[in-house]
Parts: sequence; structure tokens; C-alpha cells
Amino acid sequence: MNSVEIENIDIPIKDENLFLKGTIYSNPNTPKKAPFIINLAGLLDHRESYFVKYFTEKFVDAGFYVLSYDYRAHGETKVQTGSRWDRMAVQIFSDIQIVIDWVLTHQSYSLLKEKIILFGRSMGGAIILTQGFLNKKVKALIALCARYDYHTTTIKFQEEIIQKISPKYFLKNDPSNNKRILIAHCKDDNRIPFSNLSQIKKRLGLNAENVIQFETGGHSFKGHREDIFDASLKFIKKI
Repeated sequence: MNSVEIENIDIPIKDENLFLKGTIYSNPNTPKKAPFIINLAGLLDHRESYFVKYFTEKFVDAGFYVLSYDYRAHGETKVQTGSRWDRMAVQIFSDIQIVIDWVLTHQSYSLLKEKIILFGRSMGGAIILTQGFLNKKVKALIALCARYDYHTTTIKFQEEIIQKISPKYFLKNDPSNNKRILIAHCKDDNRIPFSNLSQIKKRLGLNAENVIQFETGGHSFKGHREDIFDASLKFIKKI
């Protein structure tokens, strides 16, 4: 990243004496007002993980502000919450609403026309397609290798938790989805089966151009990260 400017932030969780640890990234060429991309990590990753940093750098160099934060039980936030993420899964998903409102309230001087974009992989993608999907303030949702139904994980969550973290309980077919949502997956993903892509596509009624699929690349889109960035940038520029 060229001459990166880093602003470390604390996003307060009201009534919990908890702060989500995060960072806003920009560079000297970032416009005074620009869209904000909230870059959401996968399970057990954090804002310094390779995949997160790779796309943070790409989006900053493209002229965006990027905010990335550590979930409960992840990264620096783990110091406050402990590491049992499975006991905090519902809150990990719903915290994105607090983060979105924090950007709208505290970064309004930098935010261009309230343009907030959510970008994330794996669990980050599932957060986007659940809580992010509900928030009409979000202009674009880009979800990579997201799970459709958390009944299919090796971890056996209680039913009441599954219904709060599975995109299948949140997604609705609406024509506006094609203007707002981009999804992607690799057929050889060994962590989240490729069948999740078709389930999400069908549930949302997405057009073919809103769905990106690769034969290879695995869970980390190896060999296709530049393709994902280019497609995301093109999609974002439409909003």
C-alpha cells in the first residue's frame, strides 16, 4: 500500500463496556469525501490477516476509505471478550449494524453521499447476507464464498442461533438485488461447498452477471484475487 494512513478506532457497543477494535485506512490520494468499504474477515481471521489486508490495500489504492475491525473473540477485540467465538456468534453477526451506524454518525465528514459498501469472505460473507442484507443504508453487498445454511457446519449450533446467522432466513427475492449484490465462489472450495453459491443465487433471484464462479482457487480464491477485485470495482462504480 502506497503511503498508507492508518487511524485506529474503537467502536463502542452500547451497554456492554466493549469496544470493537478497528482501523480506517486511506492514503494521501484519497479524496476528502469517498465511499467507505467495510472489509469483513472470515472466521478466526482479523484485520491484519493476509486476505483482509490484500483487499484493503487494493481498495485504498483505488480511492476508497476502508474500515476493517476485529469481531468479538477475534484479533485485538479478543482481549476484552475471550476467544469462545461460538458463544458470541449471534452478536458477531449483529455487530455490523453498530459499525454501519458508527460510520454514518462519526465519519460523515469523509463519507461520500452515504455510500457504504460491505465486502467480505466466508463468515464475513454470511454476515453481509444476513444483517448487511437487512440494512438498506448499505449501497452494495459483495459476499465471497458465503455459507447459505449453518445447519451444514461440523459445529452443531442450537437451532435458535442457526436461525440468526444463516442467510437462508434473511434473503428475499427482489429486483433490486441485482443492483446491490455480487457473490462469488470457487468450485474446489474445501471449506464451504460450492453448492452454497447456487442456493444463494436462486434465493435472491440474481442475474448471471451478479454471480462469479471459478473452477479452481479454493477458499482463498488463489489465482483469482485480482479478478475478484476488478469485478468488485466495476460493480461498485455502478452505484
